[in-house]
Amino acid sequence: MELIVITWILCVLVMTDGCCVGRVGHGDSAACPRIISRAEWGARPPTEESAHLPDLLPMLFVHHSAMAECEDQESCSQAVRDIQDLHMDGNGWWDIGYSFLIGGDCNIYEGRGWNIQGAHTGGFNTEGYGVCFMGNFMDHNPGEGAIAAYHSLASCMVEEEKISREYQMYGHRQTKPPGGTKCPGDVLYATIQEWEGWTEGNISELK
Repeated sequence: MELIVITWILCVLVMTDGCCVGRVGHGDSAACPRIISRAEWGARPPTEESAHLPDLLPMLFVHHSAMAECEDQESCSQAVRDIQDLHMDGNGWWDIGYSFLIGGDCNIYEGRGWNIQGAHTGGFNTEGYGVCFMGNFMDHNPGEGAIAAYHSLASCMVEEEKISREYQMYGHRQTKPPGGTKCPGDVLYATIQEWEGWTEGNISELK
């Protein structure tokens, strides 16, 4: 009961866009946000086992799905399932590619999750986690609550030593030759350049 009350107070304090982005813990750490598990959103099982990733990864990658936005846990769970279906049935991958996804409901959804290699940023999947904002952000940003959820997740990654404190964050387009992709969308890409960890330059030649 005390935990519920404390969580509710945290939500009230950081409520934005009608979303609770309070931190409710990850493992024993109070530094991490709640993450909707694969079981909760109805994930298909992977068809193969992915490689393991070590801790203290040097990079973090920001994406957008370039698909429909969602507004509550039901519609966002469906959106994650749609992305998984696209990745598995359309791309021929053995699971959803992203490490984590963020919905318009301000929730974070587990993709491949912690310490599991994703298929989100070609040539760099062993170097960092891929976080996808669900929606198309060519001409507008995600909501403030979704952006707050990203910052909470990134802070969690640092505190849990999943990524280095000196991590480099890139938009997906920075890992492709110029014009190779518009991900994470023009407006969101301009916005992430103000965020902690963003690193200037195109790194496609480092693959």
